[in-house]
Amino acid sequence: MAELGYVFRDLLWKTLDLFTEKTADASLLDVFSTNDFPAVVGRRVNLNILQTSVLQSILAGAIWDELDSTNTVSKTGVTATAAPVIASNITTATSTAPLVNRSDFATRSTLPLRILPLPTGGTHNQSVKVRRETVPRALSSLSQTQTWNLMIDVIAQSGTYPPGETNLANFVVQGEQRYWVHVAIDRFTGQVIDKQIEAVNE
Repeated sequence: MAELGYVFRDLLWKTLDLFTEKTADASLLDVFSTNDFPAVVGRRVNLNILQTSVLQSILAGAIWDELDSTNTVSKTGVTATAAPVIASNITTATSTAPLVNRSDFATRSTLPLRILPLPTGGTHNQSVKVRRETVPRALSSLSQTQTWNLMIDVIAQSGTYPPGETNLANFVVQGEQRYWVHVAIDRFTGQVIDKQIEAVNE
């Protein structure tokens, strides 16, 4: 969806702006989609997630410039354009003030510059429009803010009690199965919108 950043607007050679805090174009991220999915779906990464490793895995390898496919977000490193640093900046920024929707990612005051700081002097990935939009390009189609994604670890046991037993601690386990239950819940309505049960064989 963030490929919309390449779309020309009504001004000559002026494209839509998806990574400047004053932009009015970012709301398009919440309207347009490349798929016919409903407005609220499960199995999408929540932009307010606190696990940086999840965001890092999405950002790593994202292309900064479509004219140079070798110029990508590095998987490791400590520079401002490395995936671990960008992911950490996102979680730090959203941990105290969660995002409301995808467009908030681009329009919230100072947030774009907190995620991808702008150095002084020279031409950097952070100072070129198409490169600044790498972050929303990588995240927008895979993310949302309206659902909670939960994984419940269930261990189900079967067995018996000895005849006449009244102490629950003396339950005799005869079988055991572990399940991972993945649930997506609409945080506005509380409705379970998606679930998947996965048997774990250890």
